[in-house]
Amino acid sequence: MAEKILSRDRLCELLEVDTENGIFTWRHTMGGRAKKGQQAGALGANGYVSIGIDQKDFLAHRLMWLYVYGAIPLLQIDHIDRNRTNNKPINLRLATQKQNSENIYRVKTNTSGYRGVRCESRLSSKPWSATITHNYKQKHLGYYATVEEAVVARKAAEDLYFTHHMP
Repeated sequence: MAEKILSRDRLCELLEVDTENGIFTWRHTMGGRAKKGQQAGALGANGYVSIGIDQKDFLAHRLMWLYVYGAIPLLQIDHIDRNRTNNKPINLRLATQKQNSENIYRVKTNTSGYRGVRCESRLSSKPWSATITHNYKQKHLGYYATVEEAVVARKAAEDLYFTHHMP
């Protein structure tokens, strides 16, 4: 038996959709924790809001896309402001894996405060280095005397390589 695909009609039957705030509210008490008038969904460990419908979990941003555009997309959906809980339609855009990965925060271990820039303390004259990942390959952009120079090099590379980048 083929898996039933969630339709926009079924979504609207179960949930009120607030596109202004990017949230879903239960239309009916569904049993368990889903009560009429209560905001639907739970924050997962991955930082995304997930909503259970018909014994299947859906990411809220994909449900918002279904509501607004009538279909769950084949591509990924990128949160423009990088906030995984901001599911307002204006904050969502279709993206390839590459485009989505271009729009991530700096890693938690980053100490420079800038994505793709790090201090190479063993190098005294030019201790700052800049890198960028493009097409799954990391490109070294050079060594710099100041963090500001490394940031400028990184931003120039973003302008050159990133497709969703907003200068």
